[in-house]
Amino acid sequence: MVRAEMRTLALATVVAVVTVASACGDDGSPTTPDAPVAPITPTPNPARGISETKLSFDVTTFAATAQITFEPSTAPGATLEVGDLTLDTVQQGGAALAFAVKPGTNVIDLALDASDAPVTIDIAFHYKNHTGFAGAAAAGYTFLWPYYCGNLFPCHSQPRDGLAMTLAVTGVPAGKIAVFPQTIAEAPSYQLAWSIDAYTELPLGTTAAGTQVSVWYRPTELALAQTGTANLVAAFQWLETTIGPYRFGNKVGTVSVKWGPGAYGGMEHHPLWHVSAGSLDSQETNVHEAAHGWFGDGIRIECWEDFVLSEGTVTYLAGRALDVVAPTVGAAVWQSYASELAGIPAPTRVWPQSCGTVDIFEGRSVHQRAVHARGVLLSRGGAEGRRRQGRPGAPHVLHGARRQDGAHGGHARHDQDRHGLRRHRVHSDLADQHHHAHARRLSVARTRCPHAGGHGQARRVITRGCGWRCSCSGRLVPWPS
Repeated sequence: MVRAEMRTLALATVVAVVTVASACGDDGSPTTPDAPVAPITPTPNPARGISETKLSFDVTTFAATAQITFEPSTAPGATLEVGDLTLDTVQQGGAALAFAVKPGTNVIDLALDASDAPVTIDIAFHYKNHTGFAGAAAAGYTFLWPYYCGNLFPCHSQPRDGLAMTLAVTGVPAGKIAVFPQTIAEAPSYQLAWSIDAYTELPLGTTAAGTQVSVWYRPTELALAQTGTANLVAAFQWLETTIGPYRFGNKVGTVSVKWGPGAYGGMEHHPLWHVSAGSLDSQETNVHEAAHGWFGDGIRIECWEDFVLSEGTVTYLAGRALDVVAPTVGAAVWQSYASELAGIPAPTRVWPQSCGTVDIFEGRSVHQRAVHARGVLLSRGGAEGRRRQGRPGAPHVLHGARRQDGAHGGHARHDQDRHGLRRHRVHSDLADQHHHAHARRLSVARTRCPHAGGHGQARRVITRGCGWRCSCSGRLVPWPS
């Protein structure tokens, strides 16, 4: 018994020795050293998305840092837009990361490995002020829309790209306040902004959902701020109740910015949207920018050709919200929309069929005021058509908006899908391709009614049936060809 065990142990020992010897190459065969791994070179990969960017700016020295987390990618490399930034260091894990500037562009490619996990890099850089609306301005505000984020921080500028962002701003001059959100969840890069001035915050109230609403105004602007935000809390509550929960925090409001003479309107920098000093007293502008928290920011557009689905939708929602919470103001807003429509040339196209091929500035009809006014008609025309046929009008439209917010809030959607006008479903009365084609060249005919003996005011109304209809004295009849 003992001898058998000893023989077994000896045999096992021999096998173990032979195995180790073979592994060490002692069997006389030549050894082959591991081949060196070639270093990763800067590789373009614009499809590698950004999930989070943490930013810190010193507005006195113009020094800044960005900690950028890329999404997992089966392909190596990554690409960033860097505008006219001066890059001081680019690092991964404390070590220098190779990058290369694409010739003739303001884009860099990075030497990142493919990874099934998020990858974080750190960039230290300097930025500069710009005249106009192309980054940071000497007047104290930032303006990154539509694709100037690279002049302020390394980024992706496509409107469909959503990422979480954190922001810190230091070096603010004495006597001034920097108004900005410290965090933003799932937003396009142009949504981030700050404004620095001698601000006073005026708390306006809190909605039933607990959202605090304020306005930040500059010296001499108190009366303008009070006028423009008189119904902002009520309108915001209507949006929360009618469309769905707000996605960008529990404190929101208007920030007055000095864009300069002749500048008007606002910019959807949620949760603290900017409104030009020249439009601060406009209730429509304040509610319009607030509504972008649901469409344009809350639901992002896929490409700039879809701009009408952001601007047109929120223009409609601003008018509709004011209709409910301040009927006299709402009536005046709708009259102003009608006046704008009357002055827009009929053949103006506001919704190209492409995606990602039209520059929003070169294709001026994509972003001009016609986008706002005709987008309203897309929404309200469908609502009126349904109402005049004895079916729910605005409630149906708003139910569609609420459904889309619940399904797609926090994401980008492209509106050239199966039925063209389906994404927000605010436009669900334009569901078929026939209406889609008409909507792209939308106009309003203001003539005497061609029916009923010529009595009544005629105008084109979009309905769910085939083609245009004529609204004459409260009844729908086919529009004559």
